[in-house]
Amino acid sequence: MIILTSFFAYKKVQFFVRMSIYVVLGVAVLFVRFRNKKKTRKRLDKRTERMMKHTPKNADGKYPWEE
Repeated sequence: MIILTSFFAYKKVQFFVRMSIYVVLGVAVLFVRFRNKKKTRKRLDKRTERMMKHTPKNADGKYPWEE
């Protein structure tokens, strides 16, 4: 009986350690994805602003893709 109890206790500890690792890695991945999404959005907005500034307009003040 003691052998069976120690076997289940070992399995529960192993499960807890494994799940803890998965949770920590999951939170780290979500944090990195959120941070990169924010940086990418800022970079995209900055480049769009630069493109709009350097694109020539026609006589009506419209961009070529608005015609």
